[in-house]
Amino acid sequence: MAGSSINARIRLSIELALTGTKASKSLLAKQEEAGRALGMTGAEMDVARQGSSFDFETSVAVSLALNSCRETHQRALRAGLSEEACAEIEFISQACRSQSDDLAPLEASFSSP
Repeated sequence: MAGSSINARIRLSIELALTGTKASKSLLAKQEEAGRALGMTGAEMDVARQGSSFDFETSVAVSLALNSCRETHQRALRAGLSEEACAEIEFISQACRSQSDDLAPLEASFSSP
């Protein structure tokens, strides 16, 4: 991919929404650090972890990432996101979900009985 069609704040907001508070402490710390570097406030990161945003475009992107279906895709297009941005958001969502699914059996095997 030559360049991203979504900005870094939207990308991080999507990641925050997809991982929520279930991420490892080290990932949560990395996300906090990345958010601060992008100028995000703690409240913005908390709202993103809850699947929303104070910013309309970011909120639409997060909604698409959390519920990637034709209806949400069409709503995102009507809200002004490009087809490329929607495709990238859906790709990120699928990749995060795949990583989470891949790690779940590993995390379960390390938990105490």
